[in-house]
Amino acid sequence: MPNPEDFCKKVEEMVEKYGVTDCVYKRCIEEFSLIKVGELKKIHEIRIIRPLLLTWGQMQRWLGYVGIEKVFQKLEEEAFAVRIEPLRRSNLQSVELEDLKELVIELFDELMETEFRSKSGKVKNVNSTTTSKVLHLCCPDLFVMWDGNIRTGYQKYNGDGEDYFQFLLDVKTIWNLLRETIKKLQGKYHLRPTRIIDMYNWAEYTESKKQ
Repeated sequence: MPNPEDFCKKVEEMVEKYGVTDCVYKRCIEEFSLIKVGELKKIHEIRIIRPLLLTWGQMQRWLGYVGIEKVFQKLEEEAFAVRIEPLRRSNLQSVELEDLKELVIELFDELMETEFRSKSGKVKNVNSTTTSKVLHLCCPDLFVMWDGNIRTGYQKYNGDGEDYFQFLLDVKTIWNLLRETIKKLQGKYHLRPTRIIDMYNWAEYTESKKQ
């Protein structure tokens, strides 16, 4: 469990290093928040989903435009949209996660297992990292992003919906223990707590791999 000083230092370093690139992230999150998932149009794929996943999220090599289209089609599905829409006002700190366990796992696994065929003809699925980013886009105060290094750091080796739910429980514990530290960082940088925790995770488990 991170101590407040280390947590704060790592987040501040990430803001200083990558804060400018968060302009794309912030625009996409705010613009998406104004739209109901069930009312998405093709223009939203172009204006929001592509920039978030391909430009900011650096998923171009894995997804490409074909993968993005499949993500968009999944969000367009009425069965998916009606289940995720009620979660969009939920807050990770205050929500009873256990009450949402089945739904979170269901949504995560459905999206992660969505298949598409790359330009080379290879069959891929949307994958675990992309899924966390898409869920965060839909519900930025509830879902936290991860990648392979963060999953390993949290000892979530399968990367499926069950792992992701347990990851959210771990993150909620961190949020509760570091409530005051996160609140100060939120006021200083005007970031959502879920993004602040993501920045810490990135610094701790992903950025450290580059050194």
